[in-house]
Order: sequence, then structure tokens, then C-alpha cells
Amino acid sequence: MVTKTQTTEHLLCDLCGQEMNPEQSVTLYRTDNKISAAKMALMRSEPGQANVDICPSCRQRPVGEVVALMYPAQS
Repeated sequence: MVTKTQTTEHLLCDLCGQEMNPEQSVTLYRTDNKISAAKMALMRSEPGQANVDICPSCRQRPVGEVVALMYPAQS
């Protein structure tokens, strides 16, 4: 008897919450180095998100909305 397991990965858009396939998403990193971005996410030394996943429809939104999510205003 043969058993086959298949994993399906779905992501959520960080701006609108829409579910999407990984092929549809664009991931934007806060730094040009993915390892540094991952370390920042773990340490949470800075407010905001180290990376964001964006759906196709949110790619048409103003870039300021993405920047505000990644770099929130200091209060």
C-alpha cells in the first residue's frame, strides 16, 4: 500500500488579509539581506515587520501603506 502526502501552502497578505498562493505573493524585506531581516524579526529590536507578503491587488496600492507597516511612526 502506498500513501501520498501533499502539503499546500497558503499565505495571507499583510495589508488586506487576503489568502493567496505563494506563487502570487511578493515578499518585501526591510533590509537587502534576508538573514538580517530574519534576525530582526526574532529579536524585535525595532518596531514594525522585517518583511511583508503582498497580494497582487495590494501591489497597486500606494507604497506609503507598505512603508507604514514596515516602519511604523515612533511615538
